[in-house]
Amino acid sequence: MMSTPPWWREFVGAGRVLADRDREAVAEWQDEPEADEYGVPAEVDENDVPPLTVRLGNLTQAFTEDPSAMSPQERRNALDVLERVQATGTQEDRTAVVTGFLEALLIAADQGFDLRVLWGDLGPESRSACLALNEFWGIESPGWMRAS
Repeated sequence: MMSTPPWWREFVGAGRVLADRDREAVAEWQDEPEADEYGVPAEVDENDVPPLTVRLGNLTQAFTEDPSAMSPQERRNALDVLERVQATGTQEDRTAVVTGFLEALLIAADQGFDLRVLWGDLGPESRSACLALNEFWGIESPGWMRAS
């Protein structure tokens, strides 16, 4: 069982698309509750949620599949939350943001998503993490990524 960090509500609350997608993913994860020997379904444990990296990776798709589904302000608000996590969060939360969200963002870019759409909305800690990931993977970051 995974717990949800305190900043999560603000992140998914930044836009209806994020909240809806996360709610659907959690419901799918929880599936049907087990029933006892009398056929009475057990209560769903609200703390039974996917791992944070999985939830973040899932929500990356909300940014990359249809960037226009969120307003620019909603995107900035959500990315600002992740930037605060990168700057002041726990090591566990920072690692989850990098491996769950930013890695998925770079993979989407590698598969054709134009990362320039979001790059300006990423904060300096998030951009730095993206550049470090590319370096770790042996991928040369484009000039526009390094210039900012």
